[in-house]
Amino acid sequence: MTEIIWLGLSLFAYSVALRIYHHTHHNALFHPIVVSALLILVLIYVLDVPLQQVVSDIHLLHWLLGPTTVALAIPIYRQTQLVKQLGIGLLLPILVGGCVAPLTAWLILYALDSSVALQLTILTKSITTPLAMDTARLIGGIPPVAAIVVIMTGIVGVVFSPWVFGLAKIKEDAVKGLTLGIFAHGIGTAKALQISERAGAFASLALGVNGVVTAIILSLALQ
Repeated sequence: MTEIIWLGLSLFAYSVALRIYHHTHHNALFHPIVVSALLILVLIYVLDVPLQQVVSDIHLLHWLLGPTTVALAIPIYRQTQLVKQLGIGLLLPILVGGCVAPLTAWLILYALDSSVALQLTILTKSITTPLAMDTARLIGGIPPVAAIVVIMTGIVGVVFSPWVFGLAKIKEDAVKGLTLGIFAHGIGTAKALQISERAGAFASLALGVNGVVTAIILSLALQ
């Protein structure tokens, strides 16, 4: 019974967060994921319910992250011809960007002498949430922290992306999508889909390739 209640409350919180997001003209600081999470945390505090119980009750939402990520292949399929034309020229920036972003963050934590678990967790910062949590668990990181880092990375990426595109004079939707997919993963892909279907397709491709390759490399290297 509690599962139905918390699933309902989670969906209600997200619908409220979505309305707030629309009213703020899609301001990334009021992203539905962040606002709905804060609303649920307030409910947990007010109702004095153990956090682990709530996490267990809404496990269905966590499971749905997988099929949702797979569904991003649809816009990629619609841009198959262009993807084939670009070939290696498309995959190279994804691989380079996917390596530079987490390694830079890791070097900062290493220089600050942070715990090994936190250093390993930050290496998953540029891949989508379900992959980041599973990868963090495999390599000895902290899955909940990985989820938070991934979400915050996505929000920061979406907030600063218009300034970066303007500064670099980027006007091509494919390049915008590729950048958002590499550095802002799921949240960035959602933003890319608002730009255009082409931007969404390239963001989805970058998200998928970057996530899978990073997860495999980290798991093999650290074992």
